[in-house]
Amino acid sequence: MSRVNPYASIEKRSFESALMRLLLSEYGLAGGRRIALLLVEDVRKLIEEFYPDLGQAASGALIWTCTADEGKKAEAGKPTEEYKTITLMLPLIGAEELHSWTEKCLPSQGSSEKARRREQAQVARLFQAAAEQGGLLTIAEVSVMVNRSYAQVARYVQEWQQETGKLLPLKGYRMDQGASPTHKGEITRLYEQGLEPPDIAHETGHSLKSVDRYLKDYERVKMLLRDHKTAEEISSLIGRGRTVVLQYVRIAEEFHPELFQDTA
Repeated sequence: MSRVNPYASIEKRSFESALMRLLLSEYGLAGGRRIALLLVEDVRKLIEEFYPDLGQAASGALIWTCTADEGKKAEAGKPTEEYKTITLMLPLIGAEELHSWTEKCLPSQGSSEKARRREQAQVARLFQAAAEQGGLLTIAEVSVMVNRSYAQVARYVQEWQQETGKLLPLKGYRMDQGASPTHKGEITRLYEQGLEPPDIAHETGHSLKSVDRYLKDYERVKMLLRDHKTAEEISSLIGRGRTVVLQYVRIAEEFHPELFQDTA
């Protein structure tokens, strides 16, 4: 006669076992035990993703869940929650920030300029670190992380890109048209960030006439979105290509999510 191991039942009182019992007894899950096992495994993976082991987290790190970079463009009207996510460990406060707080200002550099440089570098590093780990951040997300207004973070991004001649891997840039924003997308975002058309023309090197034309198209797209028109319908109505319209739609979704809410 085989002997019962008195310790065998201990490992059965686990989170997985409790979830399995809940799915089968309380929810009457269709598909039985096999499907329940698959669901339990998926839930376990989600928990590991959203609540990672902090054993490797260094001082100054921030755990953040954002949209995963799957190398795909955004789909018009697709809710944020339907995109794949990834949880990252971001260097919120690095050695350069700490050093900046202790070093003396140069005679030609005031404390406000020093703070601007420090924050600008921090913003750039967060976007870059996220991309290196396979994630994409929005200006709004970084705004929350660094406790600065949306407009301020947008200015830091713009200034950094102008000074370095490089583009930061923002979610909007990557998911609008792949590697970098077109001039229409850049102009429209500056407009949504509160810049006036003459200032946008100066910042982007475009004529005021061109800026006004792009913004007029963008406003027409938003108006038609309020009427629940599709990208294809909008393209036909305003006489612009589908790719251009989809770019405007994506920017409208970022800044005006209320246009995509189901009012039925």
